[in-house]
Amino acid sequence: MYGYANDEKSSSSMVFGLNQGAKMTKLEFNPNGGKDGAAQECLDIAFEFANGAVKNWRQFPVTQAIDKNGNKVTDPRSNEMRAAFNEFNAKITQLMKCFITEDELKQGLMGVSNFKSYCTALTNLLPKDYSSINLDIFCQYQWTSKNDNGSKYVEIPSNVKQGKVFVTAEEGNYEPITIDGKAMTFTFRSAEYPVTNGGVKKFNLTIGDNTVTVDSNKGLVYVKEENNTLTLHPVTRTDWFMTSNFAKATDGAEPIQSSWE
Repeated sequence: MYGYANDEKSSSSMVFGLNQGAKMTKLEFNPNGGKDGAAQECLDIAFEFANGAVKNWRQFPVTQAIDKNGNKVTDPRSNEMRAAFNEFNAKITQLMKCFITEDELKQGLMGVSNFKSYCTALTNLLPKDYSSINLDIFCQYQWTSKNDNGSKYVEIPSNVKQGKVFVTAEEGNYEPITIDGKAMTFTFRSAEYPVTNGGVKKFNLTIGDNTVTVDSNKGLVYVKEENNTLTLHPVTRTDWFMTSNFAKATDGAEPIQSSWE
Protein backbone atom coordinates (compact mmCIF):
# COMPACT_ATOMS: atom_id res chain seq x y z
CA MET A 1 0.00 0.00 0.00
CA TYR A 2 1.07 3.60 -0.56
CA GLY A 3 1.67 5.65 2.53
CA TYR A 4 4.29 7.05 4.87
CA ALA A 5 7.74 5.49 5.16
CA ASN A 6 10.54 6.81 7.32
CA ASP A 7 13.05 8.30 4.91
CA GLU A 8 15.84 7.93 7.51
CA LYS A 9 16.08 4.28 6.48
CA SER A 10 17.69 5.34 3.21
CA SER A 11 20.78 6.25 5.21
CA SER A 12 20.84 3.20 7.47
CA SER A 13 23.66 1.56 5.52
CA MET A 14 26.11 4.04 7.00
CA VAL A 15 27.87 2.25 9.85
CA PHE A 16 28.69 3.36 13.35
CA GLY A 17 32.31 4.45 13.51
CA LEU A 18 34.72 4.99 10.66
CA ASN A 19 33.28 5.08 7.14
CA GLN A 20 36.17 5.02 4.69
CA GLY A 21 36.11 6.18 1.09
CA ALA A 22 33.12 8.52 1.17
CA LYS A 23 32.74 11.48 -1.18
CA MET A 24 31.12 14.89 -0.84
CA THR A 25 28.83 15.29 -3.84
CA LYS A 26 27.32 18.69 -3.10
CA LEU A 27 28.06 21.88 -1.18
CA GLU A 28 26.02 24.89 -2.23
CA PHE A 29 23.81 27.70 -0.95
CA ASN A 30 20.08 26.99 -1.09
CA PRO A 31 17.59 29.83 -0.45
CA ASN A 32 14.66 27.36 -0.30
CA GLY A 33 15.76 24.83 2.30
CA GLY A 34 12.54 24.91 4.31
CA LYS A 35 9.81 22.28 4.41
CA ASP A 36 8.46 21.51 0.94
CA GLY A 37 10.86 24.01 -0.60
CA ALA A 38 9.78 26.96 1.53
CA ALA A 39 12.08 29.99 1.64
CA GLN A 40 14.77 29.32 4.23
CA GLU A 41 18.47 29.76 3.72
CA CYS A 42 20.71 26.74 4.20
CA LEU A 43 23.99 25.22 3.12
CA ASP A 44 23.15 22.06 1.20
CA ILE A 45 25.79 19.37 1.71
CA ALA A 46 25.52 15.76 0.53
CA PHE A 47 27.77 12.73 0.89
CA GLU A 48 27.91 9.39 -0.86
CA PHE A 49 29.38 6.53 1.11
CA ALA A 50 31.43 3.67 -0.30
CA ASN A 51 28.57 1.21 0.22
CA GLY A 52 26.18 3.40 -1.79
CA ALA A 53 24.42 5.20 1.06
CA VAL A 54 23.60 8.83 0.31
CA LYS A 55 23.28 11.29 3.19
CA ASN A 56 22.11 14.89 3.06
CA TRP A 57 23.75 17.01 5.78
CA ARG A 58 21.84 20.28 5.46
CA GLN A 59 23.19 23.13 7.60
CA PHE A 60 21.07 26.11 8.63
CA PRO A 61 22.24 29.55 9.84
CA VAL A 62 22.86 30.05 13.53
CA THR A 63 19.89 32.05 14.80
CA GLN A 64 19.76 31.15 18.50
CA ALA A 65 21.56 29.39 21.33
CA ILE A 66 20.53 27.88 24.66
CA ASP A 67 21.91 29.16 27.96
CA LYS A 68 22.69 27.04 31.04
CA ASN A 69 19.12 27.47 32.27
CA GLY A 70 17.59 26.21 29.04
CA ASN A 71 16.52 29.63 27.79
CA LYS A 72 16.81 30.71 24.17
CA VAL A 73 19.42 33.40 23.47
CA THR A 74 19.49 35.43 20.26
CA ASP A 75 21.80 38.34 21.10
CA PRO A 76 24.80 37.82 18.74
CA ARG A 77 27.06 39.49 21.33
CA SER A 78 26.21 36.94 24.03
CA ASN A 79 28.69 34.26 25.06
CA GLU A 80 26.14 31.59 24.15
CA MET A 81 25.70 32.85 20.59
CA ARG A 82 29.44 33.25 20.12
CA ALA A 83 29.91 29.66 21.24
CA ALA A 84 27.18 28.51 18.82
CA PHE A 85 28.87 30.30 15.91
CA ASN A 86 32.24 28.82 16.87
CA GLU A 87 30.71 25.34 16.97
CA PHE A 88 29.15 25.80 13.54
CA ASN A 89 32.30 27.26 12.02
CA ALA A 90 34.48 24.49 13.49
CA LYS A 91 32.60 21.66 11.76
CA ILE A 92 32.55 23.44 8.40
CA THR A 93 36.23 24.33 8.78
CA GLN A 94 37.10 20.69 9.47
CA LEU A 95 35.21 19.59 6.36
CA MET A 96 36.73 22.26 4.11
CA LYS A 97 40.27 21.43 5.24
CA CYS A 98 39.81 18.05 3.56
CA PHE A 99 39.94 19.94 0.24
CA ILE A 100 41.98 23.11 0.75
CA THR A 101 44.64 24.44 3.11
CA GLU A 102 43.93 26.39 6.28
CA ASP A 103 45.47 29.53 4.79
CA GLU A 104 43.34 29.23 1.64
CA LEU A 105 40.23 28.90 3.79
CA LYS A 106 41.08 31.88 6.00
CA GLN A 107 41.85 34.04 2.96
CA GLY A 108 38.72 32.95 1.11
CA LEU A 109 36.44 33.78 4.03
CA MET A 110 37.75 37.31 4.48
CA GLY A 111 35.02 39.83 3.76
CA VAL A 112 32.16 37.40 4.41
CA SER A 113 29.25 39.48 5.73
CA ASN A 114 26.28 37.14 5.98
CA PHE A 115 25.25 33.50 5.65
CA LYS A 116 24.74 33.62 1.89
CA SER A 117 28.14 35.17 1.22
CA TYR A 118 29.69 32.62 3.59
CA CYS A 119 28.14 29.71 1.65
CA THR A 120 29.10 31.24 -1.70
CA ALA A 121 32.69 31.72 -0.55
CA LEU A 122 32.89 28.07 0.54
CA THR A 123 31.59 26.84 -2.81
CA ASN A 124 34.04 29.04 -4.72
CA LEU A 125 36.94 27.71 -2.65
CA LEU A 126 36.32 24.07 -3.48
CA PRO A 127 38.49 22.52 -6.21
CA LYS A 128 36.60 21.56 -9.35
CA ASP A 129 37.23 17.88 -8.72
CA TYR A 130 36.10 17.94 -5.07
CA SER A 131 33.50 15.22 -5.65
CA SER A 132 36.25 12.77 -6.65
CA ILE A 133 38.27 13.28 -3.45
CA ASN A 134 37.84 10.48 -0.92
CA LEU A 135 36.95 11.25 2.69
CA ASP A 136 36.84 9.22 5.87
CA ILE A 137 33.78 10.14 7.96
CA PHE A 138 32.98 9.13 11.52
CA CYS A 139 29.31 8.43 12.21
CA GLN A 140 27.57 7.89 15.53
CA TYR A 141 24.17 6.84 16.86
CA GLN A 142 21.51 9.42 17.63
CA TRP A 143 21.61 10.49 21.27
CA THR A 144 17.99 9.42 21.81
CA SER A 145 15.64 7.24 19.82
CA LYS A 146 13.00 8.80 17.61
CA ASN A 147 11.24 5.47 17.09
CA ASP A 148 8.63 3.61 19.12
CA ASN A 149 10.86 0.54 19.35
CA GLY A 150 13.77 2.46 20.89
CA SER A 151 16.20 1.85 18.03
CA LYS A 152 18.45 4.67 16.82
CA TYR A 153 19.79 5.55 13.40
CA VAL A 154 23.39 6.23 12.54
CA GLU A 155 24.05 9.89 11.74
CA ILE A 156 26.83 12.30 10.87
CA PRO A 157 27.56 14.25 14.08
CA SER A 158 26.19 17.78 14.26
CA ASN A 159 29.44 19.07 15.77
CA VAL A 160 33.08 18.05 16.14
CA LYS A 161 33.29 18.26 19.94
CA GLN A 162 33.93 14.53 20.40
CA GLY A 163 36.75 14.29 17.86
CA LYS A 164 37.40 14.44 14.15
CA VAL A 165 34.39 13.73 11.96
CA PHE A 166 35.87 14.53 8.53
CA VAL A 167 39.40 13.78 7.34
CA THR A 168 40.94 13.29 3.93
CA ALA A 169 40.84 9.55 3.32
CA GLU A 170 43.70 7.43 4.58
CA GLU A 171 44.88 4.67 2.26
CA GLY A 172 44.39 1.09 3.33
CA ASN A 173 41.88 -0.77 5.49
CA TYR A 174 41.66 0.51 9.06
CA GLU A 175 40.10 -1.71 11.69
CA PRO A 176 38.69 -0.81 15.13
CA ILE A 177 40.36 -1.39 18.47
CA THR A 178 38.11 -0.89 21.48
CA ILE A 179 39.88 -0.13 24.75
CA ASP A 180 38.71 -0.81 28.30
CA GLY A 181 40.98 1.33 30.43
CA LYS A 182 39.52 0.10 33.70
CA ALA A 183 40.05 -3.55 32.89
CA MET A 184 43.32 -2.70 31.09
CA THR A 185 42.34 -4.73 28.05
CA PHE A 186 41.63 -4.01 24.38
CA THR A 187 39.78 -5.92 21.69
CA PHE A 188 40.95 -6.35 18.10
CA ARG A 189 39.32 -8.73 15.60
CA SER A 190 37.25 -10.22 18.44
CA ALA A 191 40.39 -11.22 20.40
CA GLU A 192 41.26 -9.63 23.75
CA TYR A 193 44.72 -8.37 24.65
CA PRO A 194 46.25 -6.72 27.72
CA VAL A 195 46.84 -2.97 27.77
CA THR A 196 50.27 -1.99 29.11
CA ASN A 197 51.57 1.28 30.49
CA GLY A 198 53.02 3.50 27.79
CA GLY A 199 54.17 6.39 29.98
CA VAL A 200 52.40 9.35 31.52
CA LYS A 201 48.73 9.15 30.46
CA LYS A 202 49.64 6.73 27.67
CA PHE A 203 48.64 3.15 26.84
CA ASN A 204 50.58 0.64 24.75
CA LEU A 205 48.55 -1.67 22.52
CA THR A 206 50.59 -4.63 21.34
CA ILE A 207 49.48 -7.07 18.64
CA GLY A 208 52.07 -9.71 17.82
CA ASP A 209 55.40 -7.93 17.47
CA ASN A 210 53.83 -4.52 16.84
CA THR A 211 52.91 -1.81 19.34
CA VAL A 212 51.09 1.49 19.05
CA THR A 213 50.87 4.09 21.81
CA VAL A 214 47.65 6.01 22.45
CA ASP A 215 46.37 8.49 25.04
CA SER A 216 44.99 6.73 28.09
CA ASN A 217 41.57 8.39 27.68
CA LYS A 218 40.92 6.62 24.37
CA GLY A 219 38.12 4.09 24.03
CA LEU A 220 38.17 3.58 20.26
CA VAL A 221 41.03 3.82 17.78
CA TYR A 222 41.59 2.46 14.29
CA VAL A 223 44.72 0.74 13.03
CA LYS A 224 46.04 -0.50 9.71
CA GLU A 225 48.13 -3.66 9.87
CA GLU A 226 50.49 -3.59 6.89
CA ASN A 227 54.12 -4.55 6.19
CA ASN A 228 54.43 -5.86 9.74
CA THR A 229 53.59 -2.46 11.23
CA LEU A 230 50.55 -0.89 12.87
CA THR A 231 49.47 2.59 11.75
CA LEU A 232 46.97 4.69 13.69
CA HIS A 233 44.13 6.50 11.93
CA PRO A 234 43.61 10.17 12.95
CA VAL A 235 39.98 9.50 13.91
CA THR A 236 39.58 8.34 17.53
CA ARG A 237 37.01 8.53 20.32
CA THR A 238 37.37 8.71 24.10
CA ASP A 239 36.33 6.13 26.67
CA TRP A 240 33.55 8.54 27.74
CA PHE A 241 32.17 8.58 24.21
CA MET A 242 32.16 4.79 24.03
CA THR A 243 29.97 4.55 27.14
CA SER A 244 27.68 7.39 26.07
CA ASN A 245 24.41 7.24 24.12
CA PHE A 246 26.34 8.18 20.97
CA ALA A 247 27.77 4.63 20.93
CA LYS A 248 24.55 2.76 21.76
CA ALA A 249 22.23 1.37 19.11
CA THR A 250 19.17 1.57 21.36
CA ASP A 251 18.28 3.68 24.37
CA GLY A 252 19.97 2.18 27.41
CA ALA A 253 21.55 -0.67 25.47
CA GLU A 254 25.19 -1.67 25.37
CA PRO A 255 27.17 -0.71 22.23
CA ILE A 256 26.91 -3.27 19.44
CA GLN A 257 30.46 -4.24 18.54
CA SER A 258 29.49 -5.91 15.28
CA SER A 259 28.50 -2.52 13.88
CA TRP A 260 32.08 -1.32 14.30
CA GLU A 261 33.56 -4.13 12.26
